[in-house]
Amino acid sequence: MKFLFIGDASNARYTLAKGLRELGHEALVIGTRGKWRRMNVDICVERGAGRVGAVVYLLRWLLLLPKLRGYDIVDFNGQFFMDFKPGLKRLFFDYLRKHNRYVISTLLGLGHYYVKGCVEAKLFRSSDFNIGDTPRTNAFASQMADEWLNQPEVVKLSRHMAETSHLLVGTGYEYWACLHHYFPEKTCFVPLPMETPEEPANIGETQGPVRIFIGIQKERDEEKGTDILWRVLQRLNNDYPDKMTLVRAENVPYDEYCRMMAGSDILVDQLYTCYAMNALIAMSMGIVAATVAIPEAYALLSEKESFPMIDLPPDEEGIYRQLEHYVLHPERLAEAKRQSIAFVRKRHHYLEVARQYMSLMGRLEKNNP
Repeated sequence: MKFLFIGDASNARYTLAKGLRELGHEALVIGTRGKWRRMNVDICVERGAGRVGAVVYLLRWLLLLPKLRGYDIVDFNGQFFMDFKPGLKRLFFDYLRKHNRYVISTLLGLGHYYVKGCVEAKLFRSSDFNIGDTPRTNAFASQMADEWLNQPEVVKLSRHMAETSHLLVGTGYEYWACLHHYFPEKTCFVPLPMETPEEPANIGETQGPVRIFIGIQKERDEEKGTDILWRVLQRLNNDYPDKMTLVRAENVPYDEYCRMMAGSDILVDQLYTCYAMNALIAMSMGIVAATVAIPEAYALLSEKESFPMIDLPPDEEGIYRQLEHYVLHPERLAEAKRQSIAFVRKRHHYLEVARQYMSLMGRLEKNNP
């Protein structure tokens, strides 16, 4: 079988493509390298600055199009698959839908139905747009709510892609829940894929201060809640300077980021949405992830035995107490580290995820005889 992925986020599609190749299939990932993040893609198509950059970008896609026909599945990363205005994106989407067997729209980040599910349906205890019943009113939430809910061309393209895609895929609990809320018959869940390295050396009792790591994308500080998390960590570090070591990585390339995180005891990730690739990377390295890990996320994976993540509440005092517990009792980290590795290998191993993804073909053929 032949798979084409257009657009990626945090190497999720690239890792899935690797799994599909190892299972004997063809897979191609086209997208950007994510500026400073330097993500992996098979074909890099990035838009340069100004009018010249836009023209070159358009020509590059036009030259690629004849080669992007005859795939069994074309998988689009929501509306982030190209850096064009919605009208032109629709033309490319419709062309690829016409000249390939099936198209899937995968939600890997923000999108109309995700924002709609958070803002209007209020599906979650916390999200990028709410904390309980209270709307978040920061600049990011206001701007994104307006863009995804009130811009006619964005809404129109979102509806068109959702209604004409053969399947919709959510890669995390919130993404799946929002798509399923609006399109229950055609929504599927496929976990994020993760390569699992050899058994890390730091599994076992924590020796010395607890090493806590946080990665920050400055332009997404408010969105992810890392502004609040950093404030809590600084307070914790001031209170227990001899019991913990605090490491911060800000806007560094992916490979360097992983090197900086290696050897940590705890990763403090994000505050409003469920765990994603960042937490999985850490867990695969034997690092305990402190993030949002609600019961519904485990249930979607059919996980009933292992719950290794530290579930962060959306309030500063609750976050402080959760992390303080492990700073004062580092001996309790060893089992959580072992469970973290086992959880990723059981639920997110890239070959197993690739097999789950391949199983979508059966549903596609059943729904489209």
